Amino acid sequence: MLLVPVIRKSLLVEYLESARDCIGYHDPLGIKKVKRRGRIFDCASSWVQIGVCSLISQLKGNPPPIYLGEKIRGKKQYSQFRDCIAAKFILFCERDNLTKMAFHRDFGSKVETIFRIGLKGGLHFLAKEDEVIKIDRIHFDGHEHYSRHIDYDRIINRLTSLREYCSISNRSDLIDDRSGNHKKSNCQAYEDCQLIQLTDLLVGCFRTLLGEATKPIHIKLSYPVESIIKRYQQGYSRMMNSRWRNSFCMSQCYLESGRWKYDTFEYNERRDSEQMKLPLE
Repeated sequence: MLLVPVIRKSLLVEYLESARDCIGYHDPLGIKKVKRRGRIFDCASSWVQIGVCSLISQLKGNPPPIYLGEKIRGKKQYSQFRDCIAAKFILFCERDNLTKMAFHRDFGSKVETIFRIGLKGGLHFLAKEDEVIKIDRIHFDGHEHYSRHIDYDRIINRLTSLREYCSISNRSDLIDDRSGNHKKSNCQAYEDCQLIQLTDLLVGCFRTLLGEATKPIHIKLSYPVESIIKRYQQGYSRMMNSRWRNSFCMSQCYLESGRWKYDTFEYNERRDSEQMKLPLE
């Protein structure tokens, strides 16, 4: 889940659009589309860098360099990311791929339950008394694969005991479950489609590093994410001194004897060569 401050949403999309324009790629993006080097990889790589930089919560030191698609004589040119967008990212999954959730009526209800658990835990971890989070809208990437629309009741009405510095809007159009593919006729607003696609890339990079990489090219794509995961797993004090302080959290749940248990991810560093590195420090 990618949480983007409403007042900085357009700024983040401007960065993403700048990369699209420079690279000349305007089709939908997603981790599955990245299969080899080329325009898709370059655009996705730029977006992942932008996504990681958008999570910066405190400006300190020199602004991190990012690739926005510009090349001079074939050599990539890097720009400085000077804005503090202060987005937040929640990575949460069910360890057994929903197979043990036999008491749910369909696939959609399983996803809604895990989403609700992950959202509540993520909000409680990332929000603070002096850093209030209010969810204004929730976007799902299409409802067709659930064979129904997202169930508001299962997510919102069962989301109880939120801490006082976490809240959710009661607007009637809170949940948008139209397609995140901006090329489809019945899709969400263009800006929202871009952020859904960015979320797909970030989730894919986290999964590549914390699970099993489906393609070697995805490991190269994920290097900026690897950098912040390593900080995160060095502990709380390391993150408090990081630009990414209180910017993201990651955990998993599983059923054991009918009760939910929670665990952290294990990460084993793996890089195929020095050439996969992208500047981020």
